[in-house]
Amino acid sequence: MDDPELRDRTKQTAKMLFHTLPAGVGFDTWKKLDKQLARELSMFFTGKLYSRDVISQEQRELCAVASLTVLHRPRELHAHVHAALNVGATRQEVTEVIFQQVTYGGMPVVVEALDVLVNVLKERGEWTA
Repeated sequence: MDDPELRDRTKQTAKMLFHTLPAGVGFDTWKKLDKQLARELSMFFTGKLYSRDVISQEQRELCAVASLTVLHRPRELHAHVHAALNVGATRQEVTEVIFQQVTYGGMPVVVEALDVLVNVLKERGEWTA
């Protein structure tokens, strides 16, 4: 599985989405456990799925924020809040998407997701109360 075009698209998409993450998105851990599988997963998720243009990158990341909020996955939510902001979603849009999830996941997951958002904004130097 050595497709130079897919490899480049994977790297470009990963950089666009996750370049502001201070600790990465877990790929380094994946590589330590199974380098080949980590590469294949990355090429699928980032190179094929996340690089599609059927919906905008902003829409795709706002969907991820909504899903990860309801599923209560704070580590992944952290990465995708960064990604949403990196591809043009505003702080207000991310906040609204998180608040909207009260209908589907309840207030406890919304409160925790808002904490994740605040932490991301602090990491980026964008937090103003």
